[in-house]
Amino acid sequence: MNDATQQPEVEATRRSGRERKQVISVYTDAKRAAVAAEREKAVNNHHSRSGRSTRSRKRKQEEESDDDDFDGDDEEDNYASSDDEDRQSDAASSEGEDDFIDDEGDNRVVPSIRGKREWYLREGEQRNSYQSVDGGKIIGNYHCYFTGGQYTNLTWNARGALSTGQKALVSKQRKRSIKLERVFGHSSNLSQVPYHPDLLPCYEYFAQGIQRHTSLETFKIINYHLPPSSWLENNVLSTLENIHTLRALELSNCSVSADDLSSLVDYIANNKTLSTLNISHTNIESEDTAKALAKALKKHPAICNVNLAYCSLAGGSAVVDKILAACKSCDSLKIGHEDFDKESVALVAKFIGKKNSLSSFSLTGAAIDNDNKQLLSDALVKNKTIESLSLQSNKLQLPGIIRNTKKITKSLSRLTRLDLSHNSLPLTGAKMMASFLESAECKLITLIMSNNHLTTKGANAFLPALKKNTTLQELDLSRNWLTDQCVPSVVDMLRNNSTLLIFDLTGNKSLKTVEKKRVRRLRYQEGRCTYDETPHVDGGRAKIVKGALFDTTSLDSIATSNHTCALFMTGHNHNDSFEESIRKINALDASEGIKIRYKLVLALNHVNTDLYNPRSFDSIPLELMPCLFEMLQQGIGYNGFGKDIAPKTMPNLDKKKSSSWGIWNPLTRKREKASSKDVESLSRLYEVITSWQSLPQLFARGPGVTKVPKTKSKSKSKPRKRRKFGDESDDEDD
Repeated sequence: MNDATQQPEVEATRRSGRERKQVISVYTDAKRAAVAAEREKAVNNHHSRSGRSTRSRKRKQEEESDDDDFDGDDEEDNYASSDDEDRQSDAASSEGEDDFIDDEGDNRVVPSIRGKREWYLREGEQRNSYQSVDGGKIIGNYHCYFTGGQYTNLTWNARGALSTGQKALVSKQRKRSIKLERVFGHSSNLSQVPYHPDLLPCYEYFAQGIQRHTSLETFKIINYHLPPSSWLENNVLSTLENIHTLRALELSNCSVSADDLSSLVDYIANNKTLSTLNISHTNIESEDTAKALAKALKKHPAICNVNLAYCSLAGGSAVVDKILAACKSCDSLKIGHEDFDKESVALVAKFIGKKNSLSSFSLTGAAIDNDNKQLLSDALVKNKTIESLSLQSNKLQLPGIIRNTKKITKSLSRLTRLDLSHNSLPLTGAKMMASFLESAECKLITLIMSNNHLTTKGANAFLPALKKNTTLQELDLSRNWLTDQCVPSVVDMLRNNSTLLIFDLTGNKSLKTVEKKRVRRLRYQEGRCTYDETPHVDGGRAKIVKGALFDTTSLDSIATSNHTCALFMTGHNHNDSFEESIRKINALDASEGIKIRYKLVLALNHVNTDLYNPRSFDSIPLELMPCLFEMLQQGIGYNGFGKDIAPKTMPNLDKKKSSSWGIWNPLTRKREKASSKDVESLSRLYEVITSWQSLPQLFARGPGVTKVPKTKSKSKSKPRKRRKFGDESDDEDD
């Protein structure tokens, strides 16, 4: 057969489902060469069940059918799913002792997985078949465009949670830790993966995998609605009873049933190895179960970290008192619920003031009235051990407990972490917190004041204190009421602070990225068409980045910018602000010189073309010019340079497959063409080289020359007189 008849058969074979798995397998193996061979089989099976969208699969098939090269710099890297990134991170962390369990002897049958689009409310299916604490947020009403009627279906957030939850249940498990967790962002209306009867085979597959562990140390299930009845008792706790190496047990926000909760308390009472217990966001509706839990915690010989945050305790203040007494010898305690009455909060304050071994304490959700404010304030003065204090969602109007007195200041000087989120911080509280941070006794390393109704006036009074503070490393002011008027204070603080490592300003919606967008309007006047252009004006977020972290007005301004603080605002490179790239550069575990080099490459190639002016390089030593020319030709994310900064992998702009519109560059958030960018870069490089007066000396240096010798003017010497043969001045032959 000739080549013309073989080509359709080859393409048809590639587009089959079996060949698709092989192609994706080769692609993933090229990206993760350090992963062990036994890991590859599971990755291939996971790819076949990944439920990736049809559009993404067709793109990969078309690109791979054109050329069968996997060089790692292709445009296909932009279409890599988040599952691939998770597997890569897992593979990187699996090279140590905590490796994955081998597939040898695994006779389990992997259940089928439904994709995101395959989850929908079937005909005749009841709403209550999807169980979750989120209730009506799982199923919504939609308008049909074609018929004009209404229909009911699952929300897209619920579909995504169900799809990713299935994948996590059937994924490979580590030898020493089992972690089943789904994190929901602040913008999501869900807080838990719903349960559906179709998920039961996946849960059974997950439970069967626990039986293969012999040295399990950590078991975590977070934000998953577990199957009803006694599934936890029959499938999980019965297996954990035979494992004598377990150190940490977390079942947070899992909607544990009453029967399973009673069995869990019995397991804790019989266990002797646990050191960490987390059952937060659990409703303990039985008073007998709550008392049994207090008794189990009191008699347990090893538990030192207890998390009962947002747990409703049946029995009221009497049960709260018993649990507090049981946790007297613990190192860390988190407790609180919105159902806590005034008497329960008073018992908590009295417990803090007594002698105990707590180094970390958290009171969440419980409302604190004026009387209990005084009790808590006095209790903090008496306490001598707490170093980490968290008061969340207590309806406090700060300063409240934190008053500007010598006793309070002395008691707070022991704290290294303070969390006051979800309260209220007026101007007076901001001034008092500023005076505390300026004091020499302050030892705070982490300060969290998220969602505290902090205004611009409060921020302007609070932020200048950080110029004198030398201990704070993490500051969270997210989801407050900050506006663009606080930008000068933020810039001034960042320029004069070198110890702050993390600064979170996300969720401040009045902080704008763009104040005015560039607008061009066409006008017809006097028979001619003209354009009226409104220039682009940066908003507060862009001004913070360009003013404090990435000032590209000159080479010196880049070097004198802040290179230590990782600033969180939007998480994107909007409108040439390069916010996310600068955050990643400052977060690198590298020297300051390397960070400056990354910023210089970014500025020379994407931001400020005026930096190509040859007169800007007159003061640079001659030996450093080759490094400068090298940076003019580099780019963030290309050829492995700055791989930790660029989002995923930058597209290969040299591919002939790029359309006339160019290829989307996630770093600059623009479409770029290979020809125009390369020609522009080369022309500027040529301009710099030809305009430099010391260029001949650069190329005249020989190998091994470290300094260019200075040329001196030759003095005219007299011609040497030629001596005649036989003169007395000649040496005689021996």
